Amino acid sequence: MKGMDHLSRRGFLTGAAATGALAAMGALAGCSPKASAEATQENGAGSAAEGAKTASVFDQPESVASQVKETKDYDVVVVGGGNSGVVGALELAQLGAKVLLVEQTTACTKYAGDIDALDSQIQKDQGIDIDKEWVIKDLVRYGQGKVDENLIRQWAYNAGAFIDWYQENMQKKGLDVMVDTVCKKFSPEGIWYSPASVHTAYQPPLKETANSMGSEIAIPAMLELYEEAGGEVMYKTTAVELVQDESGKVTGVIVEQDGAYLQLNTSKAVMLATGGFGGNKDMMDEMGVLSHKFCSCHIGAENSHGDGIRMAVWAGADRDYACEGTCNIFDRGCITGDDENGDIGLDGQGGANPKLWWPGSQPFLRLNALGKRYCNEDGPYDIAFNQACMQPGHYWWQVFDASSWEDVVSFGTTICSRVVAEEGAKNCLLLGQYYPCTNAEEWQSVFIDPNVENGVLIKADTIEELVDQMGLPKEAALASIKRYNELADKGVDEDFHKAPFRLTAVDEGPFYACKLAGWLLSTMSGVRVDYTYTPLTPEGDRIEGLKCVGLDHGGFFNGMYAQYYGGLNMSHNVVSSWLAAMDLMGKEYPVPVLSAANAYKA
Repeated sequence: MKGMDHLSRRGFLTGAAATGALAAMGALAGCSPKASAEATQENGAGSAAEGAKTASVFDQPESVASQVKETKDYDVVVVGGGNSGVVGALELAQLGAKVLLVEQTTACTKYAGDIDALDSQIQKDQGIDIDKEWVIKDLVRYGQGKVDENLIRQWAYNAGAFIDWYQENMQKKGLDVMVDTVCKKFSPEGIWYSPASVHTAYQPPLKETANSMGSEIAIPAMLELYEEAGGEVMYKTTAVELVQDESGKVTGVIVEQDGAYLQLNTSKAVMLATGGFGGNKDMMDEMGVLSHKFCSCHIGAENSHGDGIRMAVWAGADRDYACEGTCNIFDRGCITGDDENGDIGLDGQGGANPKLWWPGSQPFLRLNALGKRYCNEDGPYDIAFNQACMQPGHYWWQVFDASSWEDVVSFGTTICSRVVAEEGAKNCLLLGQYYPCTNAEEWQSVFIDPNVENGVLIKADTIEELVDQMGLPKEAALASIKRYNELADKGVDEDFHKAPFRLTAVDEGPFYACKLAGWLLSTMSGVRVDYTYTPLTPEGDRIEGLKCVGLDHGGFFNGMYAQYYGGLNMSHNVVSSWLAAMDLMGKEYPVPVLSAANAYKA
């Protein structure tokens, strides 16, 4: 359930007026008449008698049940037409359920597409064997233990089977799935675990240059299969509140379409797949996800307002409280030509600049606002972003020279940061203009020249002119670049110990610089669920008739996204909805995980 079609319909003050419109979207997701006041108060919503209490995004609006004009009956209603919602709806329909997919905008989301998995048949055929328990322990460590190991283990043992199902369905529509076998190069070798596990749908045969891949082709194919299986879709339809019976079981959802309220009754469940709350700055503030303030760009997250999470909370679900800062963030957001640094920082709200610099993840020289080099530039997106947030102004400058093509070839980055085509790696058209290049001419025409023209890149004939245009303290910046070039000449980074093959001098004009911050892709926390993706109350009881999948449930991530596991977020989203659909239809999971089944209240 995404989009901002109904912002003007109802106001909801939850913080600064500048961001009130985003929070207003969330007010549309209401609570059923049966959702108890006790559950509301347990989750921090308060009551009418507490009128002086600080407004919250979890405040419960009035029910609209009395305004319902029509009812319809289904086995399952899936709320949200993103990757997780479409996958869940398709699996339900193929298993024989009468399903309705509700999407707030005019079309389902065709975004992302890389899917991490272990033990797919594609990997087995290529002899790729990955230690699942090693991955599980690494992800639990990455989340500092503030995660539900049972959900991670269940994903690890079932994601390969999901890919097999996914490929089978793609092939029905003349598509296929490939596994990316090119991993990031590390120094020393093996210091980071980087499994060759990224799966991507594609249209065969692969072309030498750009290919349409991922969700841009997979979502339309799955929607065709869904409708062939008897599934229905309602677009421009907003879920407003859940309906519960006397026991608290969810028995339906009220939606708003063309100004009228419609009640959709469900015999099995409502599945919430509304995509988190990356478009609701007030909710991110209240939930402690402050990383958005340091992101100049929110492309891809702006239409996710936390509707599903709030509806689940109002139905009695417990929130995932170990979520501080939990976001998926790329280090490719641009700050161009303004004095306020893209509205980033604790006094701002971020997201003011829609421009991107795709090669922002390349380990070129990085300088802070003082003109100082401050880190080993060779790190995953989350670490690079966090290091920059510790600097003055919370941004950084990326600096490189005319030899940048030779540099990026030697860097050997991978997955979403890849800018150089390589055999065995996906070679795709991504977001309309970003794709791996095959030579220096393509690099110059795709990345350099257009971005100089649109103001993303600063270009100068000399280092001195470049520093002047950057507005950095000149003496400090020149000294930092000089030192960096000396280390590059030695082939040893005595200051930050970057790998020698990623230590390249900035000494050949023309010279370039880009002012960068984070790019917020999604939030990754929600409500607590059990191994069937059924929301839990604070006491650990199940809220029957309800599923929270994808970015609407918590427990899988904490802090930041484990960036070296490319496609992990997408995989978690689709595997959760796929398994939740099986549970609703009484089908056993491909790989039952007994420890997960035993970890929750019976």
